[in-house]
Amino acid sequence: MKRKKAKKSGLSGHKLLIGMGAIIIALYGVAGYKAFNAKAPARHAASGQPVPVYYARVIDARPLPPTLDPGRFNREDIREAYAVAKEIPEVLVQLPCYCYCQRQGHRGLLDCFKTEHAATCNICIKEALLASRMHRDGKSAEQIREAIINGQWSNA
Repeated sequence: MKRKKAKKSGLSGHKLLIGMGAIIIALYGVAGYKAFNAKAPARHAASGQPVPVYYARVIDARPLPPTLDPGRFNREDIREAYAVAKEIPEVLVQLPCYCYCQRQGHRGLLDCFKTEHAATCNICIKEALLASRMHRDGKSAEQIREAIINGQWSNA
């Protein structure tokens, strides 16, 4: 006479799946908590658009990155903008760039002039030229930053 084997509980086979499900739920819970409690990015009051990243202090950006030689560009406004980056890097590093190149790892307007990025971007050029004019007029980096945030570069 053969004995019947006792059936294993169906629960034991599903313990791994239940454990993985619990971990996934916990991870979603943590992610949701962080997203709900995250600090909102700074926004400009008038436009409601987020202010791109920049260094508030030059010391936080040191060492400043080298920028490309203005002489390598043919267009006058591009050459002038790259010259500005060479002349006043400590100002440009404290300014946001509204082409949102932070997605490319840039941490302020000066980073646009490390490569040929600014040569292909009218926003970078206009912001640098505005910064140059305002700097010559004795404006501080904070005042120039506020003008850029307020969109004055678009009229340059």
